[in-house]
Amino acid sequence: MTVTVRRSGLADRPAILALMDAARGEGLSAAERAERGFVQGRMDADVLARFEEGPGVFVAEEGGDLAGFAMTSVPGTVTSGPARSAVDTLGDGHGRVFLYGPAAVDPRYQGRGVLTTLLVALSRALRDRYDLGVAFVEEANAKSLAVHRHYGMAEAATFVFDGRDYVVFTFSPAEFAARA
Repeated sequence: MTVTVRRSGLADRPAILALMDAARGEGLSAAERAERGFVQGRMDADVLARFEEGPGVFVAEEGGDLAGFAMTSVPGTVTSGPARSAVDTLGDGHGRVFLYGPAAVDPRYQGRGVLTTLLVALSRALRDRYDLGVAFVEEANAKSLAVHRHYGMAEAATFVFDGRDYVVFTFSPAEFAARA
């Protein structure tokens, strides 16, 4: 079957939130979390709805099953925490900016290009409205760091929040959209 991408809606929220909960890696050792990757933060249906109202939450599905998701938002959607610190650290002068993340891929679909498909699709959807995508990754998240570096995203800055070190990655949605 083929993985397709679309914007999420009300009916997708339970599956997105369940995958996000599973992707936190709670109950794993720090080494296991680093190896497998993890998402941070808590989200409920109301917060997810706010993300959907912005640039969008994109879902990848195969045969009606959620294979993964990638969230996007504008600066200010989240007014505290690492997201705010990432924007503040990056500073002004970057044009029209959106935040990318969190994103997660169901373990059954990992290694099959789902995240690439999501990133290309969201970049195509957003390239005319935004100049720069911004993500932040905790340095303890070795898997996510490796993925963002593999995609050639620029390591634009670093910051510390609540005693944890983060890397700010940036990318051009216009350039990423051109990937086949």
